[in-house]
Parts: sequence; C-alpha cells; structure tokens
Amino acid sequence: MNTKDIRAALTALVREIVPGATVIKTDVRKPVVRPSFRIDVLPMGGGAACNGAREREIDVDIWYYPKDTDHPRDECDAVADKLLAAFDEGFEAGGIWIPLDEDVSCDSSQDVLVVQFAASWVETAAETGEYMETLVYNQEEATE
Repeated sequence: MNTKDIRAALTALVREIVPGATVIKTDVRKPVVRPSFRIDVLPMGGGAACNGAREREIDVDIWYYPKDTDHPRDECDAVADKLLAAFDEGFEAGGIWIPLDEDVSCDSSQDVLVVQFAASWVETAAETGEYMETLVYNQEEATE
C-alpha cells in the first residue's frame, strides 16, 4: 500500500459525499475552484513488525472549500457531518481496511472545513520461495 492508493481511496470517498466537487492536487497553488477538496496524506512512518509484516502510519488532512463564500458555515457543517459518518471507524484502501487511531477532528473557523485524523495498520509481507522440507540442525537431519 502506498500513499497514492490511500489518496485515491479518499478521493473516491469525498466525491461520493459532495458530487460535482473538484479534488485539487496538494501542490496546485492557483486560485481554488469551489466547491473543492484538497487531500493531504502525510506518511508518518513505518517499521518492521512480527513475521515479516510492516507497520504503517499516516496523518490525513482533508480541506473542503465550500461553494457559498458568503455563508459557508452551514455548508461546512453539512459536509463535516457526512465526513464524520463516512470515517466512523476507518476506510478501505487497496483492499485493506485502515482503522483510525483516534477521533476525527473538524474545524471550520476560517470558513474552510479541515478534517484531520491519523491511521495505522499492519501489512503482511508476501511470502516468497519454497517451503523447506529438510532441516539440518547441529549436523543432524530432520525431515517432516
């Protein structure tokens, strides 16, 4: 699983919540089209786990720019409610269920909605090679 897969899953989810909203790339600095989302997925880290598995952690920020710039609070509140319901316990990306580490936080104090959460999961490593049929240990052969 990589950042691109997670961003694609989140993009599909927000497009269901606000049909017709644009999802702008995080590195676009042009004037913002409204309504639109910006999704930042920050890979926080990852490390080895047991049996060849890998622990992964991400931090996600989803920005929503409402269409109504005169009275954006109602629109932001409605989208926040839908996002909170959608991320109730986690989301699926690339066939893996990704649970949230903590509660989802929402802030619309600047007339733009910001939804933030962290998530972590364990990926299992693909097994390669063949099973060992004969084990030689301390110069003695053991066969199963």
